[in-house]
Amino acid sequence: MNSADEICAQHLEATLAFLGRQTVSESFRSQAARNEGIYRIIATSIQRLEALGNAPDPAGDSFRSYVKTLKARASLYRIEGVADLHHDLATAAQMERRVGEIDTLGDGYAQKYGLRICGIGAKQATQGLGA
Repeated sequence: MNSADEICAQHLEATLAFLGRQTVSESFRSQAARNEGIYRIIATSIQRLEALGNAPDPAGDSFRSYVKTLKARASLYRIEGVADLHHDLATAAQMERRVGEIDTLGDGYAQKYGLRICGIGAKQATQGLGA
């Protein structure tokens, strides 16, 4: 569990650093670049979590389900980026909503497995950072 939480802490740091480097812009290209960057951070974290091997039972299914939700989030960020590039606001907004739904589901799986950093949610993670 500690190794997974370390990966999640590094994921959070990478995401916050990446977002901190982004310029605030409503341009479609800027949004697409932001989504692609987040996709890449999530993909790296997924690889690192999967490299830990099989999670022990009885809660191993919760960990595997958490990783599946990360894969779904990554896919949604990729689709949202493509939608932004094509100026498809409806699809981009729909993908954004789905990310929120999947985050909530994934957070529950991570917490059920007993992780302390994975699954705390963005709001809790950035508390006290002025975010």
